[in-house]
Amino acid sequence: MTPVQAPGADAQQSAAECHIWSLPPVPRPASWFGLLDTTELTRCSSFAHERDLARFVTGRLLAKTALASLVGTDPEAIGFRTRCPDCGGPHGKPHVVGDGAGWELSISHSGDLVAVAVALGSPLGLDVERVEPWTGPALPPEYELVLTPAERAAVEALPVQRRARGCLTYWTRKEAVLKATGEGLNTPMTDFTLSGPDDPPALLGWHPARPARPVPALADVRLDDDYHGAVAVLGVSDVHPTVHRGTELFPRHHLIRRHPATRAAPARAPASPAPTTIRFVNSLSSYGS
Repeated sequence: MTPVQAPGADAQQSAAECHIWSLPPVPRPASWFGLLDTTELTRCSSFAHERDLARFVTGRLLAKTALASLVGTDPEAIGFRTRCPDCGGPHGKPHVVGDGAGWELSISHSGDLVAVAVALGSPLGLDVERVEPWTGPALPPEYELVLTPAERAAVEALPVQRRARGCLTYWTRKEAVLKATGEGLNTPMTDFTLSGPDDPPALLGWHPARPARPVPALADVRLDDDYHGAVAVLGVSDVHPTVHRGTELFPRHHLIRRHPATRAAPARAPASPAPTTIRFVNSLSSYGS
């Protein structure tokens, strides 16, 4: 089965440059509230756990600082607009406004890592997941909701010790696709088939086949031995990710000092019930970061 082509693929941009930065969640996230707008501060009040707050703030801090370094402006001049396509709430895929308008953005987090990917003019999706050991005789059960029959066969053809990593390769590539299209996990991962975990990443087909469905370019991303990542970009035939150290964006002391424009978040709202999902619950929260 060969990769499908997007409609008008011969007219689309041949390749996209994608830049990726990552950081662990910052300590004392409230010290960075000065970089957040009113909507982002309201989001901060909804987190029941400090760790979730730190991930959200780190994603915004990293994204605004990275874009500012590319545009040649201050992080305070970078803004994001978020609107859920389903409920209209202030969550979902961030869109860049302000001095960074024209750049596309995706934020992901898992475990102790927050990552941001940006590209100029090309919608994209980034997913990172922490590698979870799996020693069971069968595949991890959550992959019943991820793998098509062809993908499952490809994983089962791998040596037993490599199957969990093969599953995770499919997971990150698939979530990157759905974040790039803006669908998130509202679209089942079994609605499309990808190339095998040992093959160059490519989308082989949507199910059922529909000519109008986008066909993003895909690339695997290596951030850390304990994490696996992938990026998907729309409207191009190839993507070239460049991975940077997140700490390069900041002076050595900058991540631990108090931001001079610190503001308080609105009063914390009652915590919402935790969503019921499969084991990689990070994926749902990272889509709306």
